Amino acid sequence: MKKLFLILVSVVAMTAFMSCDDKPVTADKLPAKAKTFLNTYFPGIDILSVIKDDDSYDVDLVDGTDVDFKLNGEWKKVDCEGRPVPTGFYPTNIDSYVTANYPLAYIDDIEFEHNRYKVGLNIPLDVDLVFDKNGNFIGIDD
Repeated sequence: MKKLFLILVSVVAMTAFMSCDDKPVTADKLPAKAKTFLNTYFPGIDILSVIKDDDSYDVDLVDGTDVDFKLNGEWKKVDCEGRPVPTGFYPTNIDSYVTANYPLAYIDDIEFEHNRYKVGLNIPLDVDLVFDKNGNFIGIDD
């Protein structure tokens, strides 16, 4: 019985691994919208790698920044690994809220999904601030 269980687990694991369509692609394969985003908000920062999967592109920049894009080139997530996220591609009232309520902090990662923004700050809070699609504060996601 144990052998059957181990075989079953191995088959499931191999199937899951083989179904992953993560593959490296060259930066020129990125959609125009993604290239424009990178050139606008991360000018002069080289692309280290691009991984394409079933529904997105994961772009790693040489400075450690990670940017995820939908297949159409719209940004999904920007993680600057402890450095401030550039502004201008999300509602400005998110910045206003952070400045007013966390004056010593800045946004170092932001994600947009399900018409909501999840914002991480550079301070040692293990929470994300959540905003609606218009940038209005909803609450804290911990």
